Amino acid sequence: MIENLSQEVKSALRDMGFKEPTPVQSIVIPMLLNGKSVLVQARTGSGKTAAYGVPIVEMRKPSLVVVPTRELARQTANEIRRIAKYSKLTVGTIFGGVGYSGQFEEAKAQVVIGTPGRLLDLWGKGWLELEKFSTVIVDEADTMLDMGFIEDIEEILVNTAREVLGFFSATIPRPVESVAKKYSHVEVVRLSSGQDYEVADVGQRFVRVKDHWSSKLRVLMEDVSPNTVVFVNTKIRAEELFRELKKRGVSVTKLHGDLPQTIRNRNMDQFRMGRFDVLVATDLGARGINVMSLRKVINFDVPKDPLLYIHRIGRTGRLNNTGEAVTYYTGEDEEAVKRIRHVASS
Repeated sequence: MIENLSQEVKSALRDMGFKEPTPVQSIVIPMLLNGKSVLVQARTGSGKTAAYGVPIVEMRKPSLVVVPTRELARQTANEIRRIAKYSKLTVGTIFGGVGYSGQFEEAKAQVVIGTPGRLLDLWGKGWLELEKFSTVIVDEADTMLDMGFIEDIEEILVNTAREVLGFFSATIPRPVESVAKKYSHVEVVRLSSGQDYEVADVGQRFVRVKDHWSSKLRVLMEDVSPNTVVFVNTKIRAEELFRELKKRGVSVTKLHGDLPQTIRNRNMDQFRMGRFDVLVATDLGARGINVMSLRKVINFDVPKDPLLYIHRIGRTGRLNNTGEAVTYYTGEDEEAVKRIRHVASS
């Protein structure tokens, strides 16, 4: 347990099952508590949400956490609420894809977790006071860059107090580093190197099949087990595979961008609670699925980009747990698989 924490935070961490801090928590928590700004490179599943969540709760100052997706906003808020269990700190979530009803009250919270577009939207309407936030965390910063949110991030940073700034990222591309250093004197903390940042505790298996559907289905029926996420490349594919698995008696749910936000939230929560064995997902979930007990990731479709592969399989093997990743591929996928293997082993 980290020293010099309040009894309220220590009690909450014990309730959460914390025993020893992870490396990123050991280094970053004291830095943030001492008022230092940081740019942290750490792999997904290393415990970085608590690395900034504990200082946020301990300092009890108005804090803003900016994340790229709705799913990650909800999960981050839930974890910070657990850390704040005995601290009476209010935590709100703000994201698009839902109506404005209730968002005004969420924006009044002491800690706000939100996506860039909706944060700026509510700020523009006068519903959110960006100026009140003295601690600002930008999580999954490299994903923000990929999604074109960097300009939004800069606008948010310009309008906050920014006494303490934290950037957390699985990789640190040059534009991310430039923005972090532009708005604060950040200390760079690197706890992972190269592009193997998410695969150390994941056993990887590649299975060549004859065709794109029937052969994959046959192998999949042998591979599926409780706590499995099956990734596909498109929303149509997700629906097709969901219906096929359900028809074959598999306990399955789904996650993709055509589903209403309330349904996505419900499906993800039910999968996390173990009410379904299998979740069929598009890459919408590659950064947003946070299930510590997840045993297996199956790539029913080979991802289009090697880094998507890394993000997908990073859903398992988290916090020093072991996991398994299986990828089905055909002859047409051989070049893509070569690139993936090179990235995953470099």
